Amino acid sequence: MVNCSRSAPPDVSINSSMISIVLTYISLFLFAFFGNFTMFLILCRNQLIKVRRVHSLLLHMNIAHLLVTLIVMPKEILHNYMVAWYAGDVLCRLCKFFDVFGVSLSMNVLICITLDRFYSIFFPLYAMRARKSVQRMVAVAWGASFLTSAPQLYLFKTAAHPCHSWYTQCVSKNFIGELSNEVVFYFSILNIAQVYFVPLIVTVICYTLILWKISRKSTEKSNEMLLRRNGQNNLERAKSRTLKMTFVIVLAFIFCWTPYSILMFLHFLSKTDWIPKDVRKFIYAFAVLNSAVSPYLYGYFSFDIKKELELLVACSRATASDRHLSCSAQVSRGYVT
Repeated sequence: MVNCSRSAPPDVSINSSMISIVLTYISLFLFAFFGNFTMFLILCRNQLIKVRRVHSLLLHMNIAHLLVTLIVMPKEILHNYMVAWYAGDVLCRLCKFFDVFGVSLSMNVLICITLDRFYSIFFPLYAMRARKSVQRMVAVAWGASFLTSAPQLYLFKTAAHPCHSWYTQCVSKNFIGELSNEVVFYFSILNIAQVYFVPLIVTVICYTLILWKISRKSTEKSNEMLLRRNGQNNLERAKSRTLKMTFVIVLAFIFCWTPYSILMFLHFLSKTDWIPKDVRKFIYAFAVLNSAVSPYLYGYFSFDIKKELELLVACSRATASDRHLSCSAQVSRGYVT
């Protein structure tokens, strides 16, 4: 039994730390929404003209980042501002589900993009069946993301303060004694591994082999005459641009997610609350920054953004009769389909 006579009510007052966290997430949301929504329109417009597997993969990654932008970030803004949870049990479970699902999907699609580049470099005949292979990989990415996120629907629920029933929170069941700490621990480690360590291992191995293959090919003088042909030069430039784009996206993922993943991994291993709560919130904000910067990165490498924006404006202003002509111009930068 809890002695409520000496229990002080939870502090829900607004302080400078709370304001800083809320302003950080608002800035992230605005930056991420503009980039992701713009890239969503650009990718959809280009896919309507001609379906390309690189753009298909980027569209799925963009959808994942939009889930983080439109669900996770607003939830963090509101929850950090109001402190208590007022949205009910169903939204508690759904929000915890999408906390993992959006990030997990973006990482799984990143693995798909990396594998697509790897197969393109190592297996020249891969291009003949690449579209079906990409479709299968994307289906697995969505399925795996759902499976790793589904336990959140069971692990979390709303719980009221034992002495102050007006104060509710969305908490894991081990916090209120309905589930063992070990169960939550193993699922937490599994999530960190799936969201960070597995993509990290796959991308590092693939890019190490890709760089080795490229350096090996560059030393082969027998292909020198072929590389001088204009068509081959264009293909090589397209492959190079697509490879650079993927490499930069991987670097952004590592840069943003490493601090949070390492700290949370150590936090769960130590089984003690040694990381200050505000520090965890800011580090998590830095992690979801990945969903904000990624569209700007692959937009820069894949499209002439200025011309794409002009086309979107022209398309929105066009009448129904000439909309097809206004929206059908192809201005993508060089890439491999």
